[in-house]
Amino acid sequence: MLKVSISPRTHIRLARTMRKGDSSICHLIVMAAVLSMAGCVGGSDKPVVPADTERAAARAGFPLSSQIAVEQGMGAGAAETARRFEARTPSAIEERPEGWADLDLSAPPDLGLGSLTFEEAQRMNAFLPSSDGQVAAAPFVLKASSAEKTRALLCLTQAVYYEAALEPTVGQEAVAQTVINRVRHPAFPKSICGVVFQGSSQITGCQFSFTCDGSRMRPPIEPFWSRAKAVAERALNGYVMSPTGLSTHYHADYVFPRWGPEMVKIRQFGAQIFYRYPGPLGQPQSYRGRYGGGELRVSMIGPSPQAIQAYRAANGTIPPAAPGSETYTVVDARTGKVISNARFAKNQPTPEEISRINSVLAEMAGGEKQ
Repeated sequence: MLKVSISPRTHIRLARTMRKGDSSICHLIVMAAVLSMAGCVGGSDKPVVPADTERAAARAGFPLSSQIAVEQGMGAGAAETARRFEARTPSAIEERPEGWADLDLSAPPDLGLGSLTFEEAQRMNAFLPSSDGQVAAAPFVLKASSAEKTRALLCLTQAVYYEAALEPTVGQEAVAQTVINRVRHPAFPKSICGVVFQGSSQITGCQFSFTCDGSRMRPPIEPFWSRAKAVAERALNGYVMSPTGLSTHYHADYVFPRWGPEMVKIRQFGAQIFYRYPGPLGQPQSYRGRYGGGELRVSMIGPSPQAIQAYRAANGTIPPAAPGSETYTVVDARTGKVISNARFAKNQPTPEEISRINSVLAEMAGGEKQ
């Protein structure tokens, strides 16, 4: 039997003719003949549908008749291009990740950022682009009484030491510059100690983790302390770490905080990545706050050792664990005698981490015995 295909426009015309009740024998004969040749009337054969059209309809999830209508509306070249493209796309479509089944608007969705490994966090941080053309901060010269200067120097030295003792000099200078930038920004206190110890009375409220996590219970080690103090002194006497720009935030590259993508990334110095606010809050006009003094009025006590220990027992480490620890031997250059061994570590392994490490070691030991 001869097979023909008729356009959707022909279908519509014939249907309108039947609805109008036209008795013209010519119309009826033409309609019957066309439909019969198309395999719709007077025969058992069905219209021939290309196999690729059936597959496309099945993949798309809509009726075959709709797919046929779409193809009939295409030119021959467009239809052929669509078939070639469609044959390459199903695997990409099938592998799309599923969305959330339930979305609680009262809480942010969990993106799994808290479970990233150190290597995954470093890779994600590297993907965030850095902003070009940073504006350098204006020089800051501390003008205060002798006692206020001494206290401000102590606070800034602690920040540089406990936050970046093992960082290169540029990394320490960037930390000091960030503290000074905060003093000038309206979102932060107007003194060096006020910025460094902001929120330190509560374990979970401190801006600089060393002020509330018990780090200061470890006495400072020379020559690292003197190096940090020298960096702090230069910063309080007008030195500007220009590449840091107008940074007000930073974090280690082995963590990926939620706020990171919301800020403007400046660049990385050592293991620390520095950011400024986006929009007007990160522009020079927002850094015009005047130094207010009052260094001696800022409390440097922080949470008690008992409170810190209780928090760690209930919640784990403060702050999130950092990778490994490093030990340095300090030797007197004149006598060659060992002065002390300095061990730097921010993390206390959890029981789960210890168990996982022991399991790995047991497997390694078993493999060596075999």
